[in-house]
Amino acid sequence: MSIVVLLASYKGEKYLAAQIESILAQEDVDVFLLVSDDVSAQDCINYLATKGVRENTSVIDGPHKGVNANFAHLINSVKSTADDFFAFSDQDDVWERDKLRAAQNKLLKLKDKNAPLIYMGRTMVCDEVLNPLFLAKGITSAMSFQNALLESIAGGNTMVFNQSTLELLKKVHFPVHHDWLSYMVVTACGGEVLFDDQPYVLYRQHGANVIGANKGLAQKFYRLKKLLSNEFRGWAENNIKALEPLVNDMTSDNRKIYDGFIRLHEMRGWHRCFSRLSLFQELGLYRQRKLEHLGFMLAAFLGKI
Repeated sequence: MSIVVLLASYKGEKYLAAQIESILAQEDVDVFLLVSDDVSAQDCINYLATKGVRENTSVIDGPHKGVNANFAHLINSVKSTADDFFAFSDQDDVWERDKLRAAQNKLLKLKDKNAPLIYMGRTMVCDEVLNPLFLAKGITSAMSFQNALLESIAGGNTMVFNQSTLELLKKVHFPVHHDWLSYMVVTACGGEVLFDDQPYVLYRQHGANVIGANKGLAQKFYRLKKLLSNEFRGWAENNIKALEPLVNDMTSDNRKIYDGFIRLHEMRGWHRCFSRLSLFQELGLYRQRKLEHLGFMLAAFLGKI
C-alpha cells in the first residue's frame, strides 16, 4: 500500500522544496509524489534536482490553464491500484511528519473499504515564515451532500482518499475547485467523510495564495457581498456541470437533491422569491454556521444561487 500525493505547482520555487521535503519525510507510510507543473515541467525537474529532491518523485507538464485544470490533470494522469490512497498537496505548505499516517490509519478502520472514502481536516494557518496565526475553522454540523452543495469544509491540502473516490473524480470533465468537488462527489455517491480536528498542515498565508483562510468580521462581510453578487451563482452553475456525469453514481435521495438544486438555480424572477426560499428549505440545504446559513437563505430568496 502506498499514498500517491498529487501536487499542482505554478512558479512555486520559493517554497516548493520545503513542501516536497515535508511530504517525502512522512513517517510509517510509503509515499510517491506526482507533480504537475504549470510553467515548464523541465524547469521544475531542474529546480528540484538542485535541491536534491529526486526520490519517489515524478514531474509532468501541466495543462497551463490554471489551478483547477492542473489538479484535474493530476487526477486524470495518476495510475491507481485498489490498495492505494491519494492525497492533494499545495506547493507552499509544510506537513507534519505524521499527517499521512494519521489519515491512513483512520481510513483503514472504516468497514466498507470499497465505498468512496475521504479524510480531511483543519489546518494551522501560519504567516510567510510559518509562525502560527490561528487554527482554521472546524465543522459544527453533519457532513452531507446538502451541505456540500453550498460549501467546501476543508482545504484540499488536508485531503486523503481511496481509489473509489479517485475513479469518481476521473469521471468529471469540467474543472472546478478540487477540494469542494471532492466533498460533493463523496457525499453525493453515498461515501463516507472523516473530519479530523487535529491539524497536520502548516498552511502558509502570503500574497500569492490563490485562496486564503477566511477569518474575521470584515472577511464575513466581504463574502456576503460576493454571495449577493453573482459569484456563488457562477460557482453553482459550474458545480452542476461538473457533477452531471455522476448522476447514475449518486444515491437515489441525492439524485433528487441534485435535480432540485438545478431547479433552484434555474428558478428566475422576482415573482418566484418565495418559491425559491421554499425549495431551498425543502431540499434541506445548509451551511455549517448559522449566520452563513441565513445569508444563503437570503441568496436563495434573491435568486443568487
